[in-house]
Formats: sequence, C-alpha cells, structure tokens
Amino acid sequence: MVFNHYVNGPLSKFTKMGWHTDGLRDLFYGTRLNPMLNVGLHLSTQQAENGGLRIIPGTQRQNLFNFLFRKLYFLDHTEDPAEVAILPEAGDLTVHDGRLWHRVAQSQRSGEESRRRVIYIPIIAGKYAPKNESSPTQFYQRFAGLVR
Repeated sequence: MVFNHYVNGPLSKFTKMGWHTDGLRDLFYGTRLNPMLNVGLHLSTQQAENGGLRIIPGTQRQNLFNFLFRKLYFLDHTEDPAEVAILPEAGDLTVHDGRLWHRVAQSQRSGEESRRRVIYIPIIAGKYAPKNESSPTQFYQRFAGLVR
C-alpha cells in the first residue's frame, strides 16, 4: 500500500514524480514483466491544474525497447502529447495498469489548494514473495533521493 500526500510549496521536497512504469521492478527482481494493477482510492478531488496522475494510454502493450527507453525513468517530467490526466473526485476508485507509462504532474497551485491525497493498493501478478526487516534494498531504490 502506498500513501501519496502532495503539497506544493516553497519548502516542499517531493511535489511530482517523473515518467515511469512499475514493471521496471520485475526486471530488477530478475523476472519477466508481469501484469500489475494499481487501485487508487482518491481522498482529494482533482482538477487538471492541480497536477496528479497522467498516463499514456496503450503503453501497457509496448515492446521491451519502448518499455526501457521511451522516457528517461523518473527524471523526465515533460508533458507528452498522448498523455491523459486522471481527474477523480474524492471517494473515487481508479485502476491503472502499472506497465503503462505514467507520472505525477506538479500542481500549478501552492499551499492548501494544491493538496492531493491518494492511497494506491498494487495488485501484483507472479510468485508470492513477502519482505521482512532482513530483506535487502533493491538497487534502484537506493537512488530515490536523487529524484525530485
């Protein structure tokens, strides 16, 4: 479960997330790309100027080359002509395929009116592999602090 709580302000450290696919995780685990659904429970109503989830429809069916190189993972924040803004109302559920290229756009607003809250529950296909306090940190997760 992932809790996202974004507020855009002068002291904010993480107000957006660059283009990525969640399937990259499978490659780092040494497995094939598996289907993954992200179920979102939206606690805030979204409007386009308030940032939020953007997806590129159909990219869950892309070839491996485009999966790896269509965008610069996490560092590319630019708008894509094919992107679609997901604009739920508070209380809505959304579902998107984690293999889609998606990003979180930064709000054009600041302060309280920029607040966005959503809970994502990933539904991951593949072998059950629970983690515990002794599980190693994945290589790619060590770079999370560099992504802004």
